Amino acid sequence: MKKGAARWVRVAVLVLITLLALDAVDYERYLASSDQSPDTYPTLGLDGFQRLLVLAPHCDDEVLSAGGLIQEALEHGLDVRVVIVTAGDGYRRATAAEFGRPFPTSEDYIAMGERRQQESLDALTRLRLDADAVIFLTYPERGLAALWWDYWDGRQPYHSPYSRRAYNIYPRAFHSGAPYSGEVLLGDLRAILAAERPDLIVMPHQNDEHPDHQALSAFATLAVEMERAADPTFQPRLLGYLVHYGLYPQPFGLRPQDSLRPPRSLQAISDWQQVQLSTQELATKHDALDAYLSQQRVLGLFLNSFVRQNELYVEADAVTPLGIIESEVFPDVDSIQDGTILPGHADPVSDNVVRRVYRAADITSLHMIRVGDAIWVALEVRAPASRAICSYNLYVRAVSPEDSTNSSGHYGRVNTEGVKVRGHTIWYRLDLDALGNPDWLALKAETRQGVVLDHTAWYLVRL
Repeated sequence: MKKGAARWVRVAVLVLITLLALDAVDYERYLASSDQSPDTYPTLGLDGFQRLLVLAPHCDDEVLSAGGLIQEALEHGLDVRVVIVTAGDGYRRATAAEFGRPFPTSEDYIAMGERRQQESLDALTRLRLDADAVIFLTYPERGLAALWWDYWDGRQPYHSPYSRRAYNIYPRAFHSGAPYSGEVLLGDLRAILAAERPDLIVMPHQNDEHPDHQALSAFATLAVEMERAADPTFQPRLLGYLVHYGLYPQPFGLRPQDSLRPPRSLQAISDWQQVQLSTQELATKHDALDAYLSQQRVLGLFLNSFVRQNELYVEADAVTPLGIIESEVFPDVDSIQDGTILPGHADPVSDNVVRRVYRAADITSLHMIRVGDAIWVALEVRAPASRAICSYNLYVRAVSPEDSTNSSGHYGRVNTEGVKVRGHTIWYRLDLDALGNPDWLALKAETRQGVVLDHTAWYLVRL
């Protein structure tokens, strides 16, 4: 290698190290806890509620997110059900530690799933919840995003790379023998909602960064909305909880004297409320978390970070309000100025160093409006959009009640080809006829340059 080239390599490495260091500082500043006093968050009251449903992606999320809420709900006489969606069979680090093998076998992962399900039962029993109030769906851990996007059709199920299985095999499974697919998981969630009729549901926050949490938020939102359409008297309140987001919750470790506070970037776009734990409830939650022995071994500091004075929730809208223009022709987008389009969903901004540096990749909001037989979607970014910096992609899933299992509902990715890019806004046109005139659209946008630079949550639109 020539001296000049070697010098540039050293400079590039130095720049990379500097960016990584800045990224750590940036996460500390922007993804750590808000400096807002916990006293400003209103208290979630349980008066008037009768049935609580807790939806957890993994074995432990149910206590991390709602260990105190479950205790208070039982104290108030609510009928409580907990649904744990994955089997706990896809965490390599914990499985390797549990069985003493750096490369666990598929049977190790399955045994780990059994162990983690039992840990959840032990933990919830410590919260005084009966074992028959716990429902295990046992879908593949680290596979829910694949079910939502790539393996919707039960005739072509997802094969877990960990358990090497494509069907529910666990004795505790709610739907024994069910194929690992999006349509079947959605059906299971709808069956539980129809049977339990909860009036209060807690589920993952739509901006949670773990793929399983993101996907369960989308599945749960769609299941609730479809049940509402089938029975308009079914109107549960939906609350989202956060587990994975940057360095949240700060500081790590057991600090029962402290309160949870949301990440700063999410504080700006969400109204938070809290459940405050008594001294006894706090001690009981701590005891329940100790039941997750397999996870405490590798994640003890993180798990114990949720033993705090409170638990935090945000309102989780089941469906996006859709603006409508009573015209067959959309106004000329060249005449629409940035910031003047209809209200939509705000996205966290400047929440890591890449998004702070590449402002054209930093999503600020997503908007939707209907014009005749088309949906126009506007993706806004912090600087004028630049295809030289990244691609701007929109992902769409179309769903109808009578055709929700049809793989044609998997519409796919819409990129910037054939759409309008004006200033800070990228406009996408979705033809409803081409989508089969669905009842709902699920939408997610991202910016990408080889890797994902930023993305929104999944949002559901009722048509």
